[in-house]
Amino acid sequence: MPAEPSALPRRLTVDTDAQTLSIEWTDGHRTDFPLDGLRRACPCAECMGGHEHMGTLPDPVVFRLPALMRWEKVRVDPVGSYAVRIRWDDGHDSGIYTWKRLRATCPCDACSS
Repeated sequence: MPAEPSALPRRLTVDTDAQTLSIEWTDGHRTDFPLDGLRRACPCAECMGGHEHMGTLPDPVVFRLPALMRWEKVRVDPVGSYAVRIRWDDGHDSGIYTWKRLRATCPCDACSS
């Protein structure tokens, strides 16, 4: 299923037991991100290696790697109507994950094939 760039989230759930952030989109699609993969794919300038790389999408393999860390106190805050900021257990919180970016990096088999 190709990603619909205009799709918006209907519901977002963080499940620390399952170590996932799940998004139900308005077009009916569901995305389940592994928390550790999202942390590794942080879109901030520091994690991306500078402002010039911030538009680059992460390698999809990052969402299939074994977790390096277990995330217990993840907090997700809205950023306007276009994104969320994730506050991680390690204190990092400068990544702004836009809905467009999250939908474009959906790691499900239908979207990543």
